[in-house]
Amino acid sequence: MKYILLLIALVAGLPAYADHPGDRLDEVMAQKEPAFTAVDLNELPALDLLGPDGKPLDLESLSDQVVVLSFVSSNCGLPCADQQALLEKVRGGVNSSPMLDMVTFLVVTDASDPVPGPIAKNVVIARAQEPIENLIDQYRAIAPDHPEAPLVHVIARGNRHAGVFADSAFRHINMILYVNGLTNAH
Repeated sequence: MKYILLLIALVAGLPAYADHPGDRLDEVMAQKEPAFTAVDLNELPALDLLGPDGKPLDLESLSDQVVVLSFVSSNCGLPCADQQALLEKVRGGVNSSPMLDMVTFLVVTDASDPVPGPIAKNVVIARAQEPIENLIDQYRAIAPDHPEAPLVHVIARGNRHAGVFADSAFRHINMILYVNGLTNAH
């Protein structure tokens, strides 16, 4: 009887497993989300950052996390404000799930108030030690199809640059699903 119940459970789970993108996460997201670009880089441009405590912050210290990296320069204006408002929705979805302890939202800025709303425990506001425009240009070169839009870089565990979401044109649920896929990747 145990084997029959186990067989029923396995067969019932197959359709759900078949719909999970697994190793095809980038391909599935590119089909669903026009503002998404898949990237597979094991080396990221250097980030010389100071954390909220004023001490150097290294991405290596976040290598066990999925990192959602955004840049907010003080002269970006409405495009960055719109993107950060959308990222607030993403944070809400991520932080109301078991992903809360697996995802860090890293905001690199030279602005005084870059993030709308309260700062969640998994949001890190960092300051660039060089002009922020230099960092933005280095990271923009990763996704040159979006020359003017602010970009959100999603970095998988192990500091592998996985994907880019452009501007505030993406659906927040798609980023949540993408981040979820990365947290479940082995």
